[in-house]
Amino acid sequence: TFVIVLHRVWKYHPLHQDFLGFYTLDSHRLSNMTHGLLGQFYHGIDAKVYNIHSGSDPQKPEATMIVKGLKLSVTRGWQKDYRLDSKLGANISCWFVHNNGKGFIDGTHTDYLAFSLFDSAML
Repeated sequence: TFVIVLHRVWKYHPLHQDFLGFYTLDSHRLSNMTHGLLGQFYHGIDAKVYNIHSGSDPQKPEATMIVKGLKLSVTRGWQKDYRLDSKLGANISCWFVHNNGKGFIDGTHTDYLAFSLFDSAML
């Protein structure tokens, strides 16, 4: 089962825009051959976080994450987890990777953009 949620973020912010969150509620049913954006994380990822320190916002510590042999800057934040409650979700803490996930995801974030729900260029 998949849940797609429209996340509304910072009105009128020049960088952060509303986005669709795509969540898998029962990923055990995906094939072992799953690849692409889902496959990168379905098979697990080895990441370590260290050097946690205060950031510009005292509520959001910053740190360094080692993943795929790269050192990435990350910020602690909150996100909704819809696996157990598909309507309201539960607040969970998570690390947000700076620079649009560069180094964390394969390719760049623009590789995964669809300009329409019916965009066949991505197939």
